[in-house]
Amino acid sequence: MKAIVMYQRGGADVLRYEEVPTPRPAAGEVLLRVHAATVNHTDIFHRGGSFFIQKSLPHILGMDVAGEVVEVGAGVTGWQPGDRAVATFEALGRERDGAYAEYTTLPAAELHRIPDALDDVAAASIGLAFTTAWIALLRTGGLAEGERVVIHAASSGVGTAALQIARWKQAQVIAISEAGKADRLRALGADQVIDRGAADLALQVMDATGGRGATLVLELVGRASLQASIGMLADRGRIVCAGTLSGDRAEIDVMDLIMKRGTIRGSYEKVDPADYETILQRFADRTFVPVIDSVLDLAQARAAHERIEARQNFGKVVLVPSHAG
Repeated sequence: MKAIVMYQRGGADVLRYEEVPTPRPAAGEVLLRVHAATVNHTDIFHRGGSFFIQKSLPHILGMDVAGEVVEVGAGVTGWQPGDRAVATFEALGRERDGAYAEYTTLPAAELHRIPDALDDVAAASIGLAFTTAWIALLRTGGLAEGERVVIHAASSGVGTAALQIARWKQAQVIAISEAGKADRLRALGADQVIDRGAADLALQVMDATGGRGATLVLELVGRASLQASIGMLADRGRIVCAGTLSGDRAEIDVMDLIMKRGTIRGSYEKVDPADYETILQRFADRTFVPVIDSVLDLAQARAAHERIEARQNFGKVVLVPSHAG
């Protein structure tokens, strides 16, 4: 089969499109013919070495996959060849070879059925982006209806997912992103869009909320924005950190946080299977919509990584093997 293989960590140029043996499913696993795999910032962090791949190189990246079951291993029940399935889980593309390939093996327990209303590209795009946003806003953040929510990096995969979830909860949504992406963010439901390059982010959020501040801030940027996030909080507001696109280490004014009686929480856990099913159904009934920046051939994985690193994307970049059409 064809796959994107990395033999060392580094820039996008370490990604090589080449022939490798097709894997076989072990007991409890299925062999999935990959129809779509999304590219995540996590893949880029793994590629560059800021997140460590927990297996020896060479390695195949890719945490999100949608496709068709072609073979089942010993002991697998409930799945058979021809079934359409989607999967996202922490070990995929980190502790085991991932989805940047024509075929991949997966534990049957990690599979979810793709609703008939969804195509493979849409199903794969849900994955890490929507589950991360869902956990951060609803599980970690406890988002309630009518809140005032700020979303950093709002045009990213997680950002566009969070925007839709917050609007579903009838929150006021303030999106922070590049100015050129404002119209598309408003079309997704953002009430206000603020240019991420503005020097007075906190003041602009205060103005947008009538001086009340944000009750919840979704932090996906980290070092470059955490202090501003504290400044835009309402009294007893909370910050949920689910990403560090600008760097892991941040310096803050602790007294600002104390005076706001604010909280900062990290969000990192496995999505509940029932929540994943709920997300899939909300896509099937068009409550949520896939936000696809571009669909590229698997062989173009290097270009996909470069597009995301240059902040050119709006939503998800999806890789499709040639056999998937």
